[in-house]
Amino acid sequence: MNDFPSPSPARPRWITLPNVLFAVILCAGIFARVWEFAALPAGLNQDEASIGLDAYDLLHYGVDRNNVSFPVNFTSWDSGMDALYGYLLIPFVGFGLTAFTIRLPLLLSGILSLPLIYFVGKRTLGVYFGLLAMFFLAISPWHIMMSRWGLNDNILPFVFLAGFAATVNSTLENKWFLVASFFFGLCLYAYGAAYVAVPLFLLCAIPILLIHKSVSLRTAIQGVCIFVLLSVPIVLFLLVNSLHLQSIAIGPFTIPRLPTQARYEFMAAIFSADPLSIFKENIFAAIQLIMGKSDGLPWNELSNYQYFYARAYILSFVGAVLLIPSWGMKSQKEKWLMLSWLAAAFCIGLMQPVNVNRFNLIFIPLIFCAAVCVFCLLAYARPFSLILLVPFVAAFILFNRDYHGVEYRQSIGKEFFDGLLPALEFTRSMDDRPVCVTGSVNQPYIYVLFLEKKNPADYIDRLIYNQPDSSFRTVLVYGRYSFGDPSCLRQPDAVSILSIGESMENASTYESKTFGNFIVYYSKQPGDP
Repeated sequence: MNDFPSPSPARPRWITLPNVLFAVILCAGIFARVWEFAALPAGLNQDEASIGLDAYDLLHYGVDRNNVSFPVNFTSWDSGMDALYGYLLIPFVGFGLTAFTIRLPLLLSGILSLPLIYFVGKRTLGVYFGLLAMFFLAISPWHIMMSRWGLNDNILPFVFLAGFAATVNSTLENKWFLVASFFFGLCLYAYGAAYVAVPLFLLCAIPILLIHKSVSLRTAIQGVCIFVLLSVPIVLFLLVNSLHLQSIAIGPFTIPRLPTQARYEFMAAIFSADPLSIFKENIFAAIQLIMGKSDGLPWNELSNYQYFYARAYILSFVGAVLLIPSWGMKSQKEKWLMLSWLAAAFCIGLMQPVNVNRFNLIFIPLIFCAAVCVFCLLAYARPFSLILLVPFVAAFILFNRDYHGVEYRQSIGKEFFDGLLPALEFTRSMDDRPVCVTGSVNQPYIYVLFLEKKNPADYIDRLIYNQPDSSFRTVLVYGRYSFGDPSCLRQPDAVSILSIGESMENASTYESKTFGNFIVYYSKQPGDP
């Protein structure tokens, strides 16, 4: 019998400090994005309801909610909506049309962005810089908030980051640039701002790759061909709507002619009467946004946390300077590519008036540059490395406290019309009675369509619009539903849905039921719930 204790097993090779830090950062990032997911923000934004319904109708009826067969750009509110997120939603809404399924692809893309930025950072300045860049993106208030609701525009940073990571991984021996070209082509369907930013980035990136012998001329040409091929439907879409041509059907797919002026026309400075003055205004607004000025939209920013806490633009500016390859750092290709991303994204702010979601392509390179600055500080203050990171951890904790706090929960619930869907569901049991819906809701008719899930062919001609030629048409009447019509409230048998705080004449003579931020007023009749 052996009286000696058995030797302790050797530590598995994969248990290393970088791997442990990677796991901790990833878990923290996931936790910040999934805690109370779908319940916060409570309710549903009108753009979420629209893109979710488009995906549901494509899955079940082969048309979007405006009865257009597989469009390359959704008609949406009549001036167009980028379609990529809607197509990504199709397999998810097969499990039900809910806030959870509509938001799930953005949650997954937000989580997958973390290992992608780690890979890019590792290729740029090494493993520990990759971990720092991943940590900064994981705790970014902008990225956390963006990952928690289903705005179609917000898929662009992930798709571009996937293409960027493939670009960084390109060598003469592989074909990763072809993969990158595919993702850059998809960007054109993610958000219209990519029409400018992606071609500009490729004009910078391809020479960089060729100079550094990271791609052969043949592969570069093949990648450009892939990008051009993917861009053809979007180019046709721009031509059809700019030249006022008829819609084009290519098999089941449609290049749609929008019923009103296309969104890109009244947003882009080049279509304005005085482009130069608009360019100046846009640049000034873009710089202010980068420097932390709020865009006033509570779904984009919480209090003073900004996209990466207070004064982050200083870190980003210093980091961008430090990234300039002539300063003698390693991996010059990756740095030139990141600076190209930053410059191309900034041009979005030149072309259109920006808010956080319109300018979303710039924030990953800004956060990356902030990580470069802090990484250099850590290199010169190695004994105090953990102390320098304490303020970021503290800010992250405080942000999550406030984001999940009562004040913000109530504020964002009002913006996302929390309670409207249950209120409308309650009225559906009152058959044949007119329903008066408050005009304080943005495009309230979409919530009725969202609940009914009817074939668009059955209702598209029953929508009665106010100002049919405006860029964002408002539906006044759909079936028994009236929206924002005061005369509807005076009908004796009407059911009224009003926001809390709106006055209801003779409210005491009605039964009422409260759903979140809305109250349903109705006269009790046999068979009512």
